[in-house]
Amino acid sequence: MYRAFSIAVVLLLATSARAQRVIDVNNADGAGATDYSASSAVNGQMYTGLKFVRVTAGTPFFKEQFMKAVLFDDGGGRYRCNAVRINLLDNEINFLGADGKEMISSSPVRRIILTDSTNGETYYFIWGWELTPPDKSLEKVWFQVLVNDETTLCRQIKKKIHETPSYGTATAEQDIMSIDAYWLHRNGKLTAVKNWDDLLDQLQDQKAMLTQYIHDHHLKGKSADDFTQVVTVYNHAKKS
Repeated sequence: MYRAFSIAVVLLLATSARAQRVIDVNNADGAGATDYSASSAVNGQMYTGLKFVRVTAGTPFFKEQFMKAVLFDDGGGRYRCNAVRINLLDNEINFLGADGKEMISSSPVRRIILTDSTNGETYYFIWGWELTPPDKSLEKVWFQVLVNDETTLCRQIKKKIHETPSYGTATAEQDIMSIDAYWLHRNGKLTAVKNWDDLLDQLQDQKAMLTQYIHDHHLKGKSADDFTQVVTVYNHAKKS
């Protein structure tokens, strides 16, 4: 039976594994697997972008440009694709087909590793279903994994359309706003980080050390990098 993304690799779907790591990119079980091109295997429908014709600022995508990607399905398949981007407004995966046309994937992709060939930066995304979130509305949301450790830091990039009336016309211009929400995943549970202070409260057992680190490095909690640094330092301290 035809099934997209059908090369076998072991993904961390067991609850015990989830409690430790979200995406095990160095998993030896997958090291010897063959990666296949997804261009001839992905099921999808044509992407028109008509709903965004009035957008004058912002983007529904994580990054506007297409990037190389490794995609994992819920059956243990791993595929490579040269042109993928994630629509975080609709929580969809877009890709370029063999004919160069943009498509929306309808295949059950659960994890994505994106690589920006211009700067070599790698981005990891995971489907909310994998994180056993407390809110079912998050099961179909893409989370970016910023720190992948016993205490994992995830970022939910919320996209929202804002309309501005245009003078003298019957239509309104639109801009797409991005708002970051952060989550901690540990012991199999996903917990929202309400704000910068709440992050320290949730890492209470190392709060004094983290407070000093924040002071020494002049962190303000205004960027994803600030949150990433704190959780990375926390995990390091727990292992020391």
